[in-house]
Amino acid sequence: MARYDISLIKGDGIGPEQTAAAKKILETINDNSQTKFDIHEVESGDNALAKFGKALPESALDIIKKSQACLKGPVGETAADVIIVLRRIFDLYANVRPAKSYPNIPSISSNVDLVTVRENTEDVYLGWEFNTDENTVVALRVTSKQASRRIAEYAFKTAMMRNNKLRVVAVHKANVLRKGDGLFSAVCRSVAKNYP
Repeated sequence: MARYDISLIKGDGIGPEQTAAAKKILETINDNSQTKFDIHEVESGDNALAKFGKALPESALDIIKKSQACLKGPVGETAADVIIVLRRIFDLYANVRPAKSYPNIPSISSNVDLVTVRENTEDVYLGWEFNTDENTVVALRVTSKQASRRIAEYAFKTAMMRNNKLRVVAVHKANVLRKGDGLFSAVCRSVAKNYP
């Protein structure tokens, strides 16, 4: 029998509704299989800020650190104080978003099967913003070779695990963002040489 500690951040807005549905699924698995879950709800987000003065209280972070997985619903206005902090602490650099069409479910195409892999810890996700005056905000992007290489490798390895005939497409705007996206694009082309 396998047993897992799962921390659960309900989130804000539609978060509690989504996580309640996910929790029901976990409870059904727990009740009908040899896989067991101990679910620990933690307060984080807008409600935690109002209640504790901090969007990600240390008590919540301690529970998350002790868990084997964390299930998180959407967080509201304090998202940067929760999501970005968790990404940095746990080095959650790959945002993986599958999209697939299934039989007997209406969709625009019956053969959609793709996975979007996005770098999650750099770029504007660093949250480096400042006002130049009362009417203008500047956000700084950071793109490093290390993060670009790591996410490109992740994308190729994901494709190889799914089917070695799949293609990997790097999406960038190097024609305009010549330095940052130019670096990303060049690193992706370099990594691609290892995955003919």
